[in-house]
Amino acid sequence: MFKELNQYKENWEKEKAVTITNLFSDEDANEIWSWYATNRSFSKSFFTGDADADGQVPLVFADEGTEEYDKLTERVNQKLDRNEFTYRFGRTQEMHPKLVQMWQSKLFIGALEYITGYDTLEWYPDSTFTSKYEEGDFLGAHTDENHGKIAFVYQLTKDWIPQYGGLFLRMPDWRNVDKTVVPQFNELTLFEVSGNGIPHMVTQVSNGVKKMRMGYSGWLR
Repeated sequence: MFKELNQYKENWEKEKAVTITNLFSDEDANEIWSWYATNRSFSKSFFTGDADADGQVPLVFADEGTEEYDKLTERVNQKLDRNEFTYRFGRTQEMHPKLVQMWQSKLFIGALEYITGYDTLEWYPDSTFTSKYEEGDFLGAHTDENHGKIAFVYQLTKDWIPQYGGLFLRMPDWRNVDKTVVPQFNELTLFEVSGNGIPHMVTQVSNGVKKMRMGYSGWLR
């Protein structure tokens, strides 16, 4: 990563987004992938936009195969059809120790500050999570407004192709796409979300896809 800092900085200045390849060694990246793919418990999360008795809009979870899961899936699909913000994907708050070590590194954060031009960036682990998108999962268009300066996704997705869906799209005007990212294993994508943010989304994973689209996500403030 550190050998290409100037090129990454140039890319960021042009696009306010950058993808850093080979963040970890192959051995470490595969260890992290295996830890999540085989040992972690992901809960399917839904955003319906429905307020509870206290007027709050909670994050809702349900297990596949249950009546609640089917009801929530129908609800988020209805909102998606109306072009309202919604999502469905698996998530876990558990973090592999090597991810913690990387994001706590002053050298690593310093490199990100150099690339993006921000004087101070801070990582808040409590606002991060690892996602798992499977068949039918998606993340609707949104801006990440007020979440931080920069959003990031470290891809733990293997052997992914565009036909599978699950593509990251950036849409400055909510309609036209100016950047598309196909998940690639062991890559870190950073993109600007400060101010009012820039609309972006993850397209629905196609029917029949049996692979997992996994990534560690969060914000730098």
